[in-house]
Amino acid sequence: MIFEMHIIQNFAPSNLNRDDSNTPKDCDFGGCRRARISSQCIKRSVRRHPVFIEAVKKAGGNIGIRTKRIKKRLEEMFTRTYNKSPDESAKVAVAVIELLGLKLSDTEKTEYLLYLGENEVAEIANIAVADWEALQKKESGKGKKEKGAVPANMKKIQANLSEVVAKSRKEAKSYAADIALFGRMIADNKNMSVDATCQVAHAISTHKVDMEMDYFTAVDDLLSEEDSGSDMIGTVEFNSSCFYRYSLIDIEKLKGNLGFNDDLLEAVILAYLDSSVKAIPTGKQNSMAAQNPPGYLRVVMRNNSFPCSMANAFQKPIDASRDKSIEELSIEALNDYYDRLGKIYGKDSITCDTCFNIYDPQSLSFDEVLKKVSETLSQGVRS
Repeated sequence: MIFEMHIIQNFAPSNLNRDDSNTPKDCDFGGCRRARISSQCIKRSVRRHPVFIEAVKKAGGNIGIRTKRIKKRLEEMFTRTYNKSPDESAKVAVAVIELLGLKLSDTEKTEYLLYLGENEVAEIANIAVADWEALQKKESGKGKKEKGAVPANMKKIQANLSEVVAKSRKEAKSYAADIALFGRMIADNKNMSVDATCQVAHAISTHKVDMEMDYFTAVDDLLSEEDSGSDMIGTVEFNSSCFYRYSLIDIEKLKGNLGFNDDLLEAVILAYLDSSVKAIPTGKQNSMAAQNPPGYLRVVMRNNSFPCSMANAFQKPIDASRDKSIEELSIEALNDYYDRLGKIYGKDSITCDTCFNIYDPQSLSFDEVLKKVSETLSQGVRS
C-alpha cells in the first residue's frame, strides 16, 4: 500500500532554505526559474517537529540522533547512567566505535554524521557495560598493520554490537521512527544501512519566481548625537512563493522497519502527516516570520505501487489573476491534473482520497482528514 501527500503552501516573503551564498534555493522547471526547498530541509523540519516527536514517543517508538559526537554521547551515558569514571568511559567509547567499523578524527568526532536511534545508542551502551573490563583492555586500531583486524576476544562483542544496528536482525526490532522513514547510509559499515520507506520531493514554486533583495542597515544604540550613519550594512535575498510539496510512503516496507508493530506503524504515519502540515523550515524566520500554513492538503492511499506526483500540473507556471490568488489557482490546477490522470490510469486502486481546501466552503477540516486517514490505515493494516 502506498501513502501519498500533496500540499499547496503559499509563503510570504522568506528565505526558508538557502544555498552557500545565502540565496534562496531555486531550480529550472517548465522552462523558467522556480523557488525550491530541498527535501533534506523538509525532512529535518518534520523529524524535529514536536508533533512528530511526541506522537512517536507516545506510541512507544524512538527518535533518531544525527551526530558526529557519538563518542561524547556514549561517555555521558557511561558516567551518568552507569557511574563509570571519565577515563574508563572515554577508552571504552573509543573501543566501541572502532568495533562498529567507524573512525574517529583528531577532534574525537566521527568522519561524518551518524544517524542512530535513541534505542540503538542505549543498547550499545548496555553491551559495552556488560563487557566493560574486556573493552578497557582493547588496543586502539590506530597504526595497526592489519587494517580492520579485530582481536579474537573482541569478536563476540563486535557481533553483539553489530546486531544492534544490523540491516538484517535475527529478531524483528523497530528502528527509530525517522530512520525507518528516511533510511540511513553508512559507508564504513554497510550492515548499518537502512532502506528508506519515504520519498520526499523538493518543493517547487507553482509559478515563475524572481529573487528580490532587502538592503538593511543597523545603527549603534550608543551613537552620539554628533555622529551619524550606520554601523552595519548588508543585504538579504528573498522571494515570495507558492509551493507544491509531494511525498510518499511505502507502508509495507515501513511496517518491516518498525518491527511489524501495527500500532506504531499507524502512529508514525499519522505523526508524519500531522507534522508535515505543521512543520515549516526555520531559515530567516526571525527576520521574516513566514509562518504560513498550507491552504490545501490531499492524501491518497493506493493498494498498488504506482505513485503519482502532481508536479507536472505546474509545467506551465501559474499566473495570478484579478479574481483569484496564485494559491487558489494552483489548487485548481492540481485538482484538474489529478482528475486527468484518473481518467487515463483509473482510480480503482485508491482506498483513500481525502483533502482540505481553505477556498472550498464545504471542505473537511484537518482533523477530519486525519480521522479518515486513521480509519483507512486501521482497516488496511489489520485486514
